[in-house]
Amino acid sequence: MCGLHSEKCEFAKNPEKAEARLHINSFLMGGLLTVLALIFTFSPDKFNIMLVSQLALAIPLILFASLSYAKMGYERSHKIWDRFGWITNNLGYLLFLNAAGLILADFSFRILTMIYFALLIVLIFAYYILNILSQPGTLKEHLGKLIFWLIGIFIGGILPAI
Repeated sequence: MCGLHSEKCEFAKNPEKAEARLHINSFLMGGLLTVLALIFTFSPDKFNIMLVSQLALAIPLILFASLSYAKMGYERSHKIWDRFGWITNNLGYLLFLNAAGLILADFSFRILTMIYFALLIVLIFAYYILNILSQPGTLKEHLGKLIFWLIGIFIGGILPAI
């Protein structure tokens, strides 16, 4: 998997994976723009500023992650695009996932909000445990990524939802 500390990038040997990431990001961008437009239609002052901010900031992050993944398809030296793409993509996804939880919190679904964030944390743990088990020797890298996600969810999602 392409990552912050990867020496090689699977996208270089699996262009279909890069293309799939671009499609996912394109779909997500459309959804983000739609939700943001709806919020501004219904009056943004009715929504948590953290929610609106995270939705808005996710858009350029995911856009530039997509540009990085596209660039990796034709650049010889793709390591820098791999790192930039991983950082911007994961930050964008993190903001998007936090915003989804904050939408629940803004509509006073407190129990559902906490279940949402708990499920998100359980799934992130499962994802990185599976990565560690399937890729021996990547413990340090995947623990770092796990910590990144947990801190981001706590600061950008759970704390503002409380």
